[in-house]
Amino acid sequence: MFNTYNNQSLRKLVVAFGSLFDEIYVTRKNDTTGTTENIKVPITFSSKEKFLRRLESNSSITDKVKTQINLPYLSFELTNVVYDRQRKRNKIKVSSAYDNNTEITSKTFSETPVDVQFKVYFYSRSLEEVLQVMEQILPTFNPEFNMRINFNDVFTNINVPISYNEMRLLDDYEGNLGSRRILIVTIAFNASSYIFNEIKTGNVPTSTSLNINTLLISDEDITPETQSIVINENLANSFYSIPSVGLNNQLTWTESGIFSENTQVIFTREDTGKEVERFSIPAGTQSISASNYTKLEQSIVQDRGLCGSGLVSGYFMYRMIVTNGNTTASQSFVITTITGSGIC
Repeated sequence: MFNTYNNQSLRKLVVAFGSLFDEIYVTRKNDTTGTTENIKVPITFSSKEKFLRRLESNSSITDKVKTQINLPYLSFELTNVVYDRQRKRNKIKVSSAYDNNTEITSKTFSETPVDVQFKVYFYSRSLEEVLQVMEQILPTFNPEFNMRINFNDVFTNINVPISYNEMRLLDDYEGNLGSRRILIVTIAFNASSYIFNEIKTGNVPTSTSLNINTLLISDEDITPETQSIVINENLANSFYSIPSVGLNNQLTWTESGIFSENTQVIFTREDTGKEVERFSIPAGTQSISASNYTKLEQSIVQDRGLCGSGLVSGYFMYRMIVTNGNTTASQSFVITTITGSGIC
């Protein structure tokens, strides 16, 4: 039932979230000398309880030397992952991407929308430093901050909104005179992210052709003749957009030894095999007319549900099938942009 794979969807989100706070500084002024210094606040992935135990205990450099963690300090943790039903899409929808360098196609099913909840903790002994850090963090999330993350080969440059939920300040002033004061600020965030399914890769099909030998019978002799159809090989070498005349110029083929009066030209979707349009044209024409190409554009737009308006970009594969008699040839091509405005 389950296949082993690791897309590191959550790990990449955690790393990207932590990087938002790796350039936080506090300013300290020495009242004696009048000098001011900027101190970078380090950050680590740790829960509040674990960090407080480290803060309150001495770490051993040697058996005789004991040290404590210097403040200020930042830590953060992932607290919860919740399924987001409001962003749910059709789970059997297939998304794909094509790499021109490797000629490899990557495909996967729809992503799973989740709300990932984080908590960021700031530890200090000075209220002034607490206020400085709050001024650097809170205005950035007004009400949210958008990160763009490359999750995998299919889903690149994905927008992940990070929203600020709440902030709490804890002043730990209780204890004996030997205890050190600790101010702890807790800030809760929510990331509207995704978890991705297994990604499968494969080569893109190019073209196929079938040749048969047909016997022409005459009164004098029996002569074999080859019947063949070859589609323009340049059709698969470019990406196209709808509307565009560039695709129409490449929808050509050659015929030889044909016997049927009409040639059937069929266009189907590569992912489902669904027939989008079909034309019956006189044999030997070896291309489709401008009016038929206009009908093809309308059929593709209607197939994508963009009739009259809308624009979609992606990797949409279609197949052109040319058949005459018992001979058939087919070749795939890719459309990357489909615009419905003014088409139908």
